Amino acid sequence: MEEHLKDVWTASAAVEGLQVELDQAETTLDAAIDVALKAGAAPEEILVTANLSPSELSERVPALALPDQAAEESDASAL
Repeated sequence: MEEHLKDVWTASAAVEGLQVELDQAETTLDAAIDVALKAGAAPEEILVTANLSPSELSERVPALALPDQAAEESDASAL
């Protein structure tokens, strides 16, 4: 394999490895959010702790209706 293609392969492998780590971290975050919700943590506390926006939390927990998310959707549909 030519040297410049080795660099491409190496960079691609690094990205793939990081994507696996990211996927695992997101799975762990989703599980931790689920545990926190079941333990009675307020969604607002989870937002701050996880540094998520209301829409990001709603994407992770679709059944969770957040007031800010409803406002965002209302504003978007009004356009």
